[in-house]
Amino acid sequence: MFSCAKSVKHSFLAALLLPLLTISWAAAADFHNAISLQGFTGLLNTPNAYVTEEGKGYALYSNQEENKWRARTPHQDNYLLSLGLYDHVEIGGRFFDAPGAGRDLSFNGKLQIPFIPRDSLLPQFAVGVQDISGGKGANLLRTYYGVASKDFWRLRLSLGYGTGPQRMEGLFGGAEFKACDWFYLVGDYDTRETNLGARIVTPHLFGYPVNLHVTVKTSVDYHPGSFEIGAGLQFPLGYTHHSTTPIELPPPVRDEALPRETSPSHPPAQATSPVPPPPQEKEGERSPGVTAGLLSLQRKLVDQGFQNLRIGTMGGSLLIVEFENSRFNQNELDAFGVVAGMAVAELPDSIRELRLISKKKNIRMLQLSAPAAPLRDFYRDAASLGELQAVLTVSETIGDDAGATYLEERGDSSLLRSSLVLYPGLKTYLGTEVAPFDYLLSLDPELYLNLWKGAVVNALWDIPLLWSDNFDDGNRFRSDRHESRMERLMLFQAIKPAPGIMALFGGGMVTHDAYGTANEAVWLLDEGRHRFRVMQLFTVDDDDRRRESYLGGYRYYHAPLETYLEATAGKFWSQDTGVMLELKRFFGDTALTVYYKNSSAEDHQNHQAVGLQVSLPLTPRRDMSQSPVQIRGSEEWSYSQESEIAKKGSWNYIGTSTGIKPVTPYNIGRVFYNRDRLTEGYVRENLLRMRDAYRTYGAGNR
Repeated sequence: MFSCAKSVKHSFLAALLLPLLTISWAAAADFHNAISLQGFTGLLNTPNAYVTEEGKGYALYSNQEENKWRARTPHQDNYLLSLGLYDHVEIGGRFFDAPGAGRDLSFNGKLQIPFIPRDSLLPQFAVGVQDISGGKGANLLRTYYGVASKDFWRLRLSLGYGTGPQRMEGLFGGAEFKACDWFYLVGDYDTRETNLGARIVTPHLFGYPVNLHVTVKTSVDYHPGSFEIGAGLQFPLGYTHHSTTPIELPPPVRDEALPRETSPSHPPAQATSPVPPPPQEKEGERSPGVTAGLLSLQRKLVDQGFQNLRIGTMGGSLLIVEFENSRFNQNELDAFGVVAGMAVAELPDSIRELRLISKKKNIRMLQLSAPAAPLRDFYRDAASLGELQAVLTVSETIGDDAGATYLEERGDSSLLRSSLVLYPGLKTYLGTEVAPFDYLLSLDPELYLNLWKGAVVNALWDIPLLWSDNFDDGNRFRSDRHESRMERLMLFQAIKPAPGIMALFGGGMVTHDAYGTANEAVWLLDEGRHRFRVMQLFTVDDDDRRRESYLGGYRYYHAPLETYLEATAGKFWSQDTGVMLELKRFFGDTALTVYYKNSSAEDHQNHQAVGLQVSLPLTPRRDMSQSPVQIRGSEEWSYSQESEIAKKGSWNYIGTSTGIKPVTPYNIGRVFYNRDRLTEGYVRENLLRMRDAYRTYGAGNR
């Protein structure tokens, strides 16, 4: 009986291998690259050579029991995640809880070999790893593998080889048949068992780009007809808001024939013909048409909630708009887009060039300059994007405005304006020795009060709301739950001594029981492509214990992929010393960060960990105005999970906290540089977002 089953399996693999070596002239159908019951993109228990689509994510629950321990566990719960980090790269994670067998948190990765056209005669290839962790018992499902896949009409065949020893040890393979757009028949051999199943993928739910995914599977070798299921969702990781919808703009107002207002030293200009050429404004004079346009623009920008406005002209044809954004908190480009759109919609045709200068805490941060005509054309029709990029200038160096004439009345001041930011605090323990999952949910109100230029008072409270049983009195994590209290009260002062150089000094109550200073400085080079950063912290707590932290870091930004590579080294918050490496990728306003830590803690032990962090805004794209008190959500709320890389012969239980940077949420990158995106490369790659912001929030308020 055993030999018969083995023969069937070998025949099954031979049937898979033969088509991969032949040429098919049938057109391949578009397959949905679904997540398997193991967490990687694939069939049932084996991978194929495809990856989760870039910018998409899969979250799945499965009750499948691993064959290596199903005899000693009553049930198994699996929570799977797969993320399309790049066009050919997926990363993912898996947590399972199997009573009597163990529980584990691990990470997966897969790379699809690029440069093979999807419509070529060659199969697609991919390599990957399952269960990145380490140590005795930690690599419960470890394997490295390579796999090839080829589509033939409605049939996709996959064949691969795994190294084991925990999973897929040897030759594996499978087939997927697309019966229709939403229904697939699936079968595979994972070197232990042959599995058969079906998969349903729904269309978008309720008009949103979210798909429901259900997989049903049975093993041919173990209780055939006994089914295990997987159910979850596919979802976008973020929205780019890159609108190309045409926008109707009024024609430029002609102001040539209007009488001109002058200073006493300049007599009024006289019209010499019915349609004279556009006037060239001399210093101290401006036509009533331009003045009326400036006043109208200022009024509408104030209505939009912009502060510290300063609007004027120079040389008769240059418009200068300085503004501070406090409403479009998801992305500073939304503010640029609304200001630029309103400017080109309001001003007469004598204005030939625009200079837009954004501020933060009344400090000039970035300047965008462009001729008015290509900017106006771009807002009307996104097809002229290339023409605008060719003439657009983006720089931290602010242009000289000597000789500019500004409106006497300035826009709304930010002095003594405040924001109350409300967001959840979430502390979780996943896969500990006491429970599969524990949580502590709190409310974190955070107050910001603007003082003088660059100065802010920041106060944070933490109010516990809900928690799991292990945070109750007398239980394991009770010491991690405290009563409601103030966590921070600090005064921050930011200065910008030169373009690309900025420092932030903070002092006060750094934590609930410690006072001291938290400072940082950054230096941006090559329009933000390179960044150097230093961080320092010093505190003394109520028991006169001192804590010092010193860190230095370098970050490289690759604009076409919106990717950040950063290395940080020194002494971290928990007094451990070592290095942290990060790869961060933005999808719209959502950032995914994969990181690695290696440091020596106060216990004199070396600790290594890998983790995944997601950071996203928990506030609308446009918040309420800042008068008298702005109540809003956080522009960057982060949640992370990490797994310690255990040493050989040990388990990867939760260990010492390491690699924590001594930086408060009020920091240079987040507050002043738009979450480290206020750079030339980022602006040029996301100009379509500017016109989308104007189309959504400004076009109806001209």
